[in-house]
Amino acid sequence: MFRHTRREALSAIGTVGLWTTLGSGLALGSTTEFTRTESPIQKSIYDVTQSREGPYMVAANGDVLARRATTDSDDTDYEQVLDAGLRAGDKTFYGTDSTADGRNVWLAGESGRVGYYDAVDEQFVDYSNPNGRSTTWRDVVVGEAAGDDRVYLFGSGGEVIVGTRDGPGMDWTDAVVFNGGNTIYGAALVEENEGYCCDSTGSVYETVDGGSTWSEIGIDDVSVPLYDVAASARDAVTAVGSDGVVYEYDGGSWTEYTPGSSAIRGVDRTTDHQVAVGAGGVVYTRTSSGWSATDLDSSKTLRGVALDTTGDYPDSVGGNSGRILERGGYSAYPDELRLDVADGRSLDYAFEVSGPTTGTNRNEPDDDVTETTTGFTVDGTLRGGDSVDNFLRDGDSTDRYRYGGNVSGLAVTDGSVADLTTVRSGTEVSVERLTDRTWERVSTPVDVTLYEIVETSDGFYAAGESGRMVRTGSDGTWRIVTKTGVRGGGNTLYGAGVTDDRAAVWVAGGSGVVGRIDPATEEVTDYSKPNVYTTTWTDVAVAGSAGAESVYLVNGSGEVVTGEYDDGTLTLNDPVKPGNGSSIRGVTTIDESVAYVCDGNSTVYETRDGGASWTDIGVDWAGVTLYDVAAVARDDITVVGGSGRLFRYNGAVWTLTKLGGNSRVAVDRLADRGVAVGGSTELFEREIEGWTETYDGRSDVTLYSTIVVRTDGGTGKYAVGGNGTALRQTFDDPL
Repeated sequence: MFRHTRREALSAIGTVGLWTTLGSGLALGSTTEFTRTESPIQKSIYDVTQSREGPYMVAANGDVLARRATTDSDDTDYEQVLDAGLRAGDKTFYGTDSTADGRNVWLAGESGRVGYYDAVDEQFVDYSNPNGRSTTWRDVVVGEAAGDDRVYLFGSGGEVIVGTRDGPGMDWTDAVVFNGGNTIYGAALVEENEGYCCDSTGSVYETVDGGSTWSEIGIDDVSVPLYDVAASARDAVTAVGSDGVVYEYDGGSWTEYTPGSSAIRGVDRTTDHQVAVGAGGVVYTRTSSGWSATDLDSSKTLRGVALDTTGDYPDSVGGNSGRILERGGYSAYPDELRLDVADGRSLDYAFEVSGPTTGTNRNEPDDDVTETTTGFTVDGTLRGGDSVDNFLRDGDSTDRYRYGGNVSGLAVTDGSVADLTTVRSGTEVSVERLTDRTWERVSTPVDVTLYEIVETSDGFYAAGESGRMVRTGSDGTWRIVTKTGVRGGGNTLYGAGVTDDRAAVWVAGGSGVVGRIDPATEEVTDYSKPNVYTTTWTDVAVAGSAGAESVYLVNGSGEVVTGEYDDGTLTLNDPVKPGNGSSIRGVTTIDESVAYVCDGNSTVYETRDGGASWTDIGVDWAGVTLYDVAAVARDDITVVGGSGRLFRYNGAVWTLTKLGGNSRVAVDRLADRGVAVGGSTELFEREIEGWTETYDGRSDVTLYSTIVVRTDGGTGKYAVGGNGTALRQTFDDPL
């Protein structure tokens, strides 16, 4: 439970002196009491934390809620950012806390589930079962900023382990048990190495050495369970538990208060305020005269509370049946959009934001932020090369906006879009990614299933059923390359790959068919080995430049066959089985030596020696067939599989994201962008706000292949599938 003073550093994230409003924004609510707000779930909420974006809540069955910005000061907007847990196993989360900068929101619970949500990238990272432990974690507290996370986990068996970031992984200590194995329910930090915890026997323990040792500091003559502890300093500690009793510690002794008679389940305190919550829907507040109780809903137990320290977010309470209470309003702008114009250039721009928006005193006086019925519109001007007026200004060549919500519809209304650079929350993004994107069906000259699409320097190629191959021309329309395939026998083509320079396409499929296409001439050359391989190739990947490429072929018998193409000759090596013979469905390469395959046994294999040997890198707990794999780098691998599963590898751990209910059978990635497709024409994109479903043309058609376009800035992504279906994403022209 989020309980420590170093989170007061979050106050720097709110609206501060450098930011002046160029629009109405939102006013901080004047409400002094907690009131009920709408919840997207009816499951019990167990804990609450404050982040750089406001409150986050964790709940039963692995649900996680995030408080989002809203343009209506009388409304609230809690979004369910995780459903069914880190591994889709419905494991309950009991504790949550955030890093000192509020970026990483950590959560922990049943069956050893541990991980965090990056509030900026909007992605989860799963570190479940640290050191192989499946303990139920009752609480988690975190020190340090994101990237240097120091994580304390407290278990139902009295164990405490501490983890520190080690690149993409975590380095966990051995478990320490100091209280006879009794359940530890709550914990708090005052510094990254100093903190407290409380247990089921009514004891409170203190550490001053980062969790290596713990000393009991009370509470004498207390035998009822203590459910939570909060601390704003080493001489300002509060513990709560059964029988409606609150205990305060001044560094030397404990003082008892009895504001109620029912169990108090959660408490939070800052330098100036204390709030506790508990059974019977009671909220307890501390004033100079002591504690008082307010009964807000006698039917619902309240379990978690987190107080805001920025003045920009509401104090929040969560409890049974998804009950949420708030005090105060949401007036913050957690994200930033920076627009830069090239030296000596000028342009006018406009965009839309779905949440509260403010400009800065760095902007021109005539830049405008206007509230609409759906959010805010921004109109501005950039003049490059003007003098810098003072040390607070970047000059007219840069405009900055703080906002909550999502940016869309970016347009350059005067000037050249080529002169504009856009940076979102510290990361440069292409201008096109902030414009409106549209998916549309495009006509193809076939009605058979298209299993693979690739991008070449001369257009797009797709291969599929009965050996059909089609391509786009200079005008973007599709036409047939061959109706009968590589050998003229109509063997279905299941895989296609393209060289690094996009100057040659390889296809593979039924009865051992392998072919190479020159996009410039459309010549198809047969490289099948009918006397050696009659297997059905399920996929093919290529690395290197045309004329000296490396080829990786995979099949349903779990084999990988690598080959080298040189001056018109393909030399194939002996087959290698990375695993137990389970069908390999997907293959991709990073370069000639490094490649990845995935199979029907939930396993991903890596080679670093051009396919001579392979190493199992996961996913041990996936439990579904894996159909496709995409690799950005060795520490950024994505695979997709059955039941809507998408798994991401960061070089140390795998993390699950559930995308719909149908199988995801294809995925492609480019930098931090991505697209995943599958059954019922479901299509999900990864853009600057994480993975979202962006195509609403559902049907019974399965999409089998997809790409993020590398070269054509006017085309974002492509997907193909059953019945000759092709979907193309386009950008609204920013100018």
